[in-house]
Amino acid sequence: MSAHDDQPSGFARFLAEMRRRHVVRFALGYAAAAFVVLQLAEILFPAFDIGDTGLRILVAAVALLFPPAVVLAWVFDITAEGIKKTADEGTEARRLPSNSLFPRVSLLVLTVVVVGAVAVWMARKGVLEEPDQGGSGALTLVAYDPSVPIRALAVLPLDNFSGDGSPDYFTAGLQEELIAQLTQIAGLRVVSRTSVQRYQGSDTPIPQIGRDLQVDAVIEGSVRRDENQVRITLQLIHAPSDTHVWAHQYDRPLTDVLSLQSEVALDIATQIQAEVGPDEATALRRVASRDVDPEAQDAYLRGKYELAKGTPEGNRSAMQFFEKAVDMDSAFAPALANLAGTRFLVGMTDSAQAPRSMAQAQEEAQRALELDSASVEAREVMTLILGSLPRPGGTGAAVAVAGSDGIAAVPDVPTLDTAWVTSMSQLGQRIADEVRSRGATAEQAGNIQRLVGARQLMAAGMFDQASSLLSDLVDDAPELAPAWELLARSQIAGGDAQGAVGAVEGWSARGGDAAPTSAQVRTLQDAVNRQGAVGYWRWVLDRLDVREAAGERVSPSDRAAALAATGDADGAFAALEQALAQRDRGLATLERDPVWDGLRGDPRFADVVRRSRALRHRPEAPRTPRQDGRK
Repeated sequence: MSAHDDQPSGFARFLAEMRRRHVVRFALGYAAAAFVVLQLAEILFPAFDIGDTGLRILVAAVALLFPPAVVLAWVFDITAEGIKKTADEGTEARRLPSNSLFPRVSLLVLTVVVVGAVAVWMARKGVLEEPDQGGSGALTLVAYDPSVPIRALAVLPLDNFSGDGSPDYFTAGLQEELIAQLTQIAGLRVVSRTSVQRYQGSDTPIPQIGRDLQVDAVIEGSVRRDENQVRITLQLIHAPSDTHVWAHQYDRPLTDVLSLQSEVALDIATQIQAEVGPDEATALRRVASRDVDPEAQDAYLRGKYELAKGTPEGNRSAMQFFEKAVDMDSAFAPALANLAGTRFLVGMTDSAQAPRSMAQAQEEAQRALELDSASVEAREVMTLILGSLPRPGGTGAAVAVAGSDGIAAVPDVPTLDTAWVTSMSQLGQRIADEVRSRGATAEQAGNIQRLVGARQLMAAGMFDQASSLLSDLVDDAPELAPAWELLARSQIAGGDAQGAVGAVEGWSARGGDAAPTSAQVRTLQDAVNRQGAVGYWRWVLDRLDVREAAGERVSPSDRAAALAATGDADGAFAALEQALAQRDRGLATLERDPVWDGLRGDPRFADVVRRSRALRHRPEAPRTPRQDGRK
């Protein structure tokens, strides 16, 4: 074997040199020390109110300092006499001057330059920042400040502690009634019952629920029904701090249980410092002042439970229960309103009964309004019925059908404008859902109806469902620009800013006349990395300005939302006034979309909401949607 073969390979000599210079030992020690430091930081940072950003910076620093530390370990060694330059040895080493530091210094400088460049790149990409986009990262409790009013809340499913084995329809009905009463307060955003049902029986922490639903507070409690009495125990909890703000126990006879929800709503409004307008307070007190026959009340709650199933069988069963409630108490306005609505639903699916059902539903809705002019359900049903009737001169959204009284009509669903009947009540949502599902079967309006459906889901606070519907829609109709815009909007409303970026990226990749360019997508990504959801809305404002400069109509509600999200309250209210003047459909998002939460403490916002509700219940001839789906 030759002498050359006896020489170790270059890689083997490199490993041997690393061991001699103790580099491997140093690297293992560095890793162990880094692990201990990071574990301690994870424990101690929250105690000093240092959030995820501080931990992220520490992790980046530990990683970036590792390469230059290894280089220093190669060059220097820690000895009993202190830190000394590691001595060279071997034939190759003796060929170099013993005092030559140039190669070592060059390697150290190069390492520092590379690591510095990576650090700058990470900072510019926002890796070290904490974007405000919600829904991600570890929960950090904040201090509760009683002086800060609560502007958004959720009523969680109530626990059923009844000793008589009362079924869930009773507690579910009370929860829905409380949501309905709280929803009447114009300056308050109340999450829909559908959105909170996933927490039934869940042990999810309150702060997590608050972040998931983007609310300031939640209401939880229990119901116990014994013979002719009912006990309702409620707690108001500030979600970000997990602080119990208020708790109360109500003991009432069964005849008083529905009216009690109005009393509870007023109590909660006082606790959260919500502004209750004179009309709202009068309506709530009027409901609270009337007792209901217990059997009629029970039939009513059973009807609501059946209606929530969302099936034709459930609709027919609900109608029977509501009829029973009205037979027992003919002045029971909520039962009359729900009877009118379910009859309308049944009539839409049964063409043989449609003329008589529509006429009877209109009569029942009118009676409900006479009993309670502030009834949201009655006004929504009446709006849809009137919207389905033939217009003078043969125009309108209905096909006339000869009826005994000459006023009945079968709705022509594809052209029925339901943009203003959204989410104020479960009944209104069920009617809108039925209209939407029937309209989606009409080829001439399929995509437009799905787009309207997504808007209604968003108006109901059901952002995940809206995103799912819109994702399917853009797959089927990638040329529909409003669907892409609404998909990004639903992601933002649901607290997922990066999801909104992904939607815009998908739109850009599919192309089209209105699709953003690659450069615009990169601008959006940088804005979101730096500012989270606010960066998205600033990007939207820039696009709206460009579209308006090109002569295209821009929804004033869209502009108001972007201005509200970026903190320009005065600009947002000016745009909302334009939206009211134009009856802009985007006003339907005022009550559910979190983008408006920053304005809810301003008295001007409650006034805008009340005026938009008036528009919602002022029927007019439907507008024919543009073929591109824009408003």
